[in-house]
Amino acid sequence: MVAMTDIFDLANFLPYLLNRAGVKIGLSFARDIEPLGVTLPMWRVMVALWESGDQRLGDLAERTSIDFSTLSRLLLNLQRRQFVARRRSGVDGRALSVSLTEKGRAITERIIPIARHYEDVATQGLGEADQKRLRKMLVRLFTNIQTFDAEYTARQQTEVKKKPARRKAKTRA
Repeated sequence: MVAMTDIFDLANFLPYLLNRAGVKIGLSFARDIEPLGVTLPMWRVMVALWESGDQRLGDLAERTSIDFSTLSRLLLNLQRRQFVARRRSGVDGRALSVSLTEKGRAITERIIPIARHYEDVATQGLGEADQKRLRKMLVRLFTNIQTFDAEYTARQQTEVKKKPARRKAKTRA
């Protein structure tokens, strides 16, 4: 009898397949938009703003799946290029709101047809119903894998509890 650990088919391993497809599309798309002065993460931010309008940093980080510190640096770069404007939010004076500038909107609208071409090529041979089902399944997958963060946090908390507390050395006067 063969143990389960002996059977592993990388070519059919779902995380590998998702990563392989995503990396290939991402690298090719990034190469095609680079002459416009835009990187793939910049594009994600710009198209999120184009689609939904002004957003607070936290909302934008969640929408684009870019961590807050990386997003802050990215926004500084986008602001230097005059693609976005940042200002204090009217709702909460401490929060920043981000919006596309006219220059940013124009670049985003030049890139959208390129993005659609990539989607068309990637989904060749899939009917409309299959594409809709694939999108729904990918959204479900993303929702499911968010449990990894909760699992990691739980492991970290367990490890902290297992570590013996350090005793402070007594000092003599």
